[in-house]
Amino acid sequence: MREVVYACAAAAALAGCATSPAPITQRAYSPAPPAYSGPTIYDNAPRAPVSSQLFACGFTGSNIGEIGAQRESLWYTPYIDTPAGQLLRNPTEQACISSGFGWRNISGGGREHSGLDLANPNGGWIFAAGDARVVSNGWQSGYGLLIELDHGRGVRTRYAHLSESDQRLTPGARVSSGQAMARMGSTGNATGVHLHYEVVVDGLRVDPLRYGSAPRPTWVSSEPPPPEPVQVTPVTRTFAPPAPIEEAPIVEAAPQVTEPPPTAPRTVYTLPETYTPPSDGPRSPYDVYRDGAQRSPYEVYNQSNR
Repeated sequence: MREVVYACAAAAALAGCATSPAPITQRAYSPAPPAYSGPTIYDNAPRAPVSSQLFACGFTGSNIGEIGAQRESLWYTPYIDTPAGQLLRNPTEQACISSGFGWRNISGGGREHSGLDLANPNGGWIFAAGDARVVSNGWQSGYGLLIELDHGRGVRTRYAHLSESDQRLTPGARVSSGQAMARMGSTGNATGVHLHYEVVVDGLRVDPLRYGSAPRPTWVSSEPPPPEPVQVTPVTRTFAPPAPIEEAPIVEAAPQVTEPPPTAPRTVYTLPETYTPPSDGPRSPYDVYRDGAQRSPYEVYNQSNR
């Protein structure tokens, strides 16, 4: 059901964008009220989301670029690289591509389409694509309610077919990147709710979908492409036979003999066969003499009891 709704919105947007050959019909439009500095709904509006993918409203469309099996745009990247810096490639709250930049044929006729149409039947917020100064904010012929921003260095962006805009954004006012400025609508020469988004560089309109990025090397079908064949060049190598291994003779090691460390010579003291006690001085009570020689008490005792 959702795809049907988006397809219907895309068809309606494609049928009545500002650059279609249909005659421009002016709608009743009241002049903008004086600038209001009080609080508005834009004070609490969300900041711009950065979408990693952008889908087409259908598989058929004018200049929508290459799309994948899930209707995803294969040329989409979140930002546009410009001399003034990066700009949002999708400055809407939520939308799908209904028509792209370039020549398109409608009902047997054709005309150059100068922008990117992003459709959503439920509308939504429109955000500033980057930091800029407001050039204009008001009604401009088939564009309906339009906001034009100057980002400097010759880069400008335009947001057309708005249902309403922040009336505080008078010429010369400053806006920041991602700031909510307006609501998506179908004013001017449009029969479906969508945003007509233009990017101008040095006075020339460029493709908002492809400018400032390189195409992605992806494929359209759901199956991945077959791998490229790898050319293998055979390499011939010549190997010499291995040299014979010479066995070294086995040499038995001599046994290790450990000599004991040399010992110091002992001093042997010998007593004379006869001992003459000294004639002077007191004798020790332990000195025992027999046969003119000094004997130990144990020796005397043993000899006396034989």
